[in-house]
Amino acid sequence: MVNDTSSEFIREFKKNAESITNDIDRSKKYRAGIAALAQKAVETNNTTFLDAAVRFTGKIIDDHDRSKAFVDIVRGTARVAINTADAELADRSLELSDNTEAGHDRSHALQGVVAAIADVGMKKNEPATFENSKELAGTIEYDTYRSSAWRSIARTQHSNDDTPSAVGSANRAMAIIDKSKLISQNIYRASAYVDLARLFIDVGQEDMARECITKAVDSSAGQGDEFERSSIFQAIAETQVRMGARTKDNGLLEDAVESFGHITREYYRTSTKQTLTSVLVNLKKDELVKRLA
Repeated sequence: MVNDTSSEFIREFKKNAESITNDIDRSKKYRAGIAALAQKAVETNNTTFLDAAVRFTGKIIDDHDRSKAFVDIVRGTARVAINTADAELADRSLELSDNTEAGHDRSHALQGVVAAIADVGMKKNEPATFENSKELAGTIEYDTYRSSAWRSIARTQHSNDDTPSAVGSANRAMAIIDKSKLISQNIYRASAYVDLARLFIDVGQEDMARECITKAVDSSAGQGDEFERSSIFQAIAETQVRMGARTKDNGLLEDAVESFGHITREYYRTSTKQTLTSVLVNLKKDELVKRLA
């Protein structure tokens, strides 16, 4: 898909990049530009941006930066495949993932590929393609991304009204996080549990959702970095209040207010307070609203 707007954007970017005389700075410009091109592709479903991004990887002199650039390209290609239900693009995203470094980058890239293959397979009613997404998920090295891939599969199954299978995939995703001894930072574990809580609520498993949100809180205890603590407790509090409203559980609403107290960075406090206040006011929980002051 080509149009004048995309061609002009690409030409202008290349012109600016090539005007940089320092090799390292020019390489960094191309690295940043590839991320922008991948995002443009997702916003417009225009694969011209992705084709250009692939060409420009040859301008990056650092191998690690080139691998990161391909992660952006792979995930952008996978996202466009989902948006357009394009099986060829989903396959292309898998092919491009070979250009990423093994380990973190490959795992990050493949998580997006799994989501694309699962989604396209389901939309096109191709069970074999959907099963391929499961096999691919099992090859992902990093536990966080392998669990995320299974959560994507679960959401695709749920969207197709196959809730029993979705619950099974969600349980598998949770087991990966529960058993992992390789997740070095607790914020990643906590973030996974928050997402699992949201998933389990969607598939009607309230008890599992509560267990996950409790594990998210436990994983966040003692988080020293103020920004990370505020970020994760924002996610926890907003999930708790929405779970509480959905399940009519006053205890979860109170937990959300308590989690709010762990947020110390002003940006996160302001945003979270707005979300909690909106929900609690609608539920006529005036006493809880007062505690947010």
